[in-house]
Amino acid sequence: MTGNEEEFLKKFRADNPAFPHQSTADQIFSEEQFEAYRAAVQAMAGLPVTIRTLDVGADKTLRGQGRTSANPALGLRAIRYCLADPPLFHTQLRALLRAATCGRLNILVPMLSTRHELVLTLEAVERARLSLVEEGIEVPEVPIGGMVEVPATAIALDPFLRELDFLSIGTNDLVQYTLAI
Repeated sequence: MTGNEEEFLKKFRADNPAFPHQSTADQIFSEEQFEAYRAAVQAMAGLPVTIRTLDVGADKTLRGQGRTSANPALGLRAIRYCLADPPLFHTQLRALLRAATCGRLNILVPMLSTRHELVLTLEAVERARLSLVEEGIEVPEVPIGGMVEVPATAIALDPFLRELDFLSIGTNDLVQYTLAI
């Protein structure tokens, strides 16, 4: 990776309005999300870009959203948050899949903990893909991965290994939840 690519990625992560922990709900639904993902994919000039789906809860919040949980570290966060708000998740998935038409993109889903969440997630990706196809947008195959961040996932990997294209170990959360710290 060149210095320019590293600087772009740092800026993309830190400053871009497409990232929900620094945005309002209205910005999430805008064209800006697609433009941010497209810019990242194009800037990497053919190298793969992995973008994590919305990961709010615990220490990350989404301004303008009133959802709270008694224990945000364990309750409604990351993929559970997305599955509880289908329009929000659908919009992000569409933006990601559209950006995949501009270069190599992988989608990484945080905090998957059950096969049920996995199935619902893959169904949501397929619905987003089909909605783009209906609009005449040809969507390439996009690798879908999951983050292993909770002990339940780590000890029951089989469905995740069968259904996903790749896994990523989320060591911070995995250690925290395993050691109850």
